[in-house]
Amino acid sequence: MTSLKFFFMKLGIRLIGSWSDGIRLAKKEGFTSGIMLDYIYKNKPGGRFFIGKIIDRIYLEHEGWRVVRQRKDNLCAMLVQAIELTLKSKNSVRLCDVAAGPALYITDVLEKYKDRNVSAEIRDIDARWLEEAKRRADAKGLNLTYRVANALEKNDYTFGTVPDIFVASGFYDWFNDAQMIQKSMRLVFESLPKNGYFVFTNQTGHVALDMTNRLFQDFNKKPLEMVTWDGEHFPKGGRNLDSSFYYAHHHKPFNNQHLSICN
Repeated sequence: MTSLKFFFMKLGIRLIGSWSDGIRLAKKEGFTSGIMLDYIYKNKPGGRFFIGKIIDRIYLEHEGWRVVRQRKDNLCAMLVQAIELTLKSKNSVRLCDVAAGPALYITDVLEKYKDRNVSAEIRDIDARWLEEAKRRADAKGLNLTYRVANALEKNDYTFGTVPDIFVASGFYDWFNDAQMIQKSMRLVFESLPKNGYFVFTNQTGHVALDMTNRLFQDFNKKPLEMVTWDGEHFPKGGRNLDSSFYYAHHHKPFNNQHLSICN
C-alpha cells in the first residue's frame, strides 16, 4: 500500500507538480541544492497558470520549509552576533561561506553592515550560483567576492585574507556519512583563527524524511538519501545543544537556543 501511495505521489509530481516553480526547480537542480533553498527563503509562490501558483503555495507552506525559513532567520541573527563580537576587537570582519550556493543569507547580513568594514567570500563547486550572488551583491554595493572551491578538499582551504567567521548553512543536510561531516568540519577548524567563529546548521529532525527521500533527488541528480544527525556525529568542536543550530568559538561550543551566547 505504501509503495502504491508513493507511486501516485511521484506521478502527481511529474504530471501536475511541475506546474509549480518550486517543485520544478527541485526536480531540475535537486532538493538539496543551494538555489532550491534560496527559493524557499524568498517564499514567493510562482507557477504556470493559477493552479500552478496554488500548488507552489502549498509546497512552500509545508512545515519542513517553514522550519528552514526560521533556521535562516536564526542563522542571520547568529552571524550578526559573531560580527558584533569580532568588531569589539577589530575594525574589520571577513566572512567565508564554504558551500554557499547563491548565499541569500550572506547578502542579507552584509546589507546590515553596508557602511562598516565587513566583507565576505563565498565558495561553492557550482559557479552559476556564485555568479548570481555576486550580481546581487554588486547591485546593492556590497563587498563580496567568490571562488569556485570544494569544501571537502584540503587544498581549497587557502585564503588571501583569513576569515574571522566561517559559515556552513544547509551543507550538512545532504551528508549521509558521518566521517565526511567530520572531515569537512576539521578542515574549517584547522583554518579558524584564534577568537574566530564557525557558524553552521545541522538537521536534527525532519517532519517527512521518508517521503522526501522517496520523491526527490539530490543536487547530483542521484536518489535523495537525506538523514538527520545528533551531536554525537560531530567533532569535539561542536556538540548538540537541543537545537538544529550550532555556534562554535575556536573549538568551544556556544548555546544559541534563545539567540544568546554563553561559555
